[in-house]
Amino acid sequence: MLRGKFKNTLLCAVAVSALTVGTQAAFASDGTQNSIQKRNQEKVQANAQGQVLHSFDISRVDRWHSSGPFTLNSTKSVKLKVLTANIYWSPVTPYSEVSIVRQGDGKRVTMSIYARDYKEEDFVLEAGTYSLEFLNHTSMPVYMRGSVMEN
Repeated sequence: MLRGKFKNTLLCAVAVSALTVGTQAAFASDGTQNSIQKRNQEKVQANAQGQVLHSFDISRVDRWHSSGPFTLNSTKSVKLKVLTANIYWSPVTPYSEVSIVRQGDGKRVTMSIYARDYKEEDFVLEAGTYSLEFLNHTSMPVYMRGSVMEN
């Protein structure tokens, strides 16, 4: 009689552990598949939005800051995307400018932006090497993050 109960208990334990392992494998498979699908979706979105030509993440712009160069081999339509924020709380909203400057002749296009804002603007740039310049018109430092993307 004890053997029968022990045998039944053992069979139930084996069945439960088999179900648990099978369920975990299914969840792991779903998790892997979901992460692969998410990565592929991100790639499709990035390709649909255009190639990132230059990105920046500046923790503090007091007055003026510049960002490293990027090169265009031909005339391109680009989108400048910028997010700004106050570093310190203030009732004053800082006013800033972001310029895309061509090295050599200094030709520039400029976008104005207020802190605590997100802005996008399209420009057409000729072939050349460019850098970004950030100008903060107030005495309060700002945070800036963004990118130059191919349209």
